[in-house]
Amino acid sequence: MNLYYNLPPEQRRFQRRLIALFNADEQLWQRLEGKRRRLRRRILPRLSPKLQKQLDLLDFARERPPEDCVGRTEGR
Repeated sequence: MNLYYNLPPEQRRFQRRLIALFNADEQLWQRLEGKRRRLRRRILPRLSPKLQKQLDLLDFARERPPEDCVGRTEGR
């Protein structure tokens, strides 16, 4: 079964990769949810929701694997 029948053939592989990356990020976010609830919100309940969200995003960025970069060149 071809799930991407509306895309040109050269874009189908890229679309599958995007979906796989999204699913991996979603699983990581769910895995970090316990850490957010138990540790931070119980120890520091007076943090503003905005600051809690920023700390959640920092944790997510730290745990996320680095993205592939195809066009990047190294310096001298």
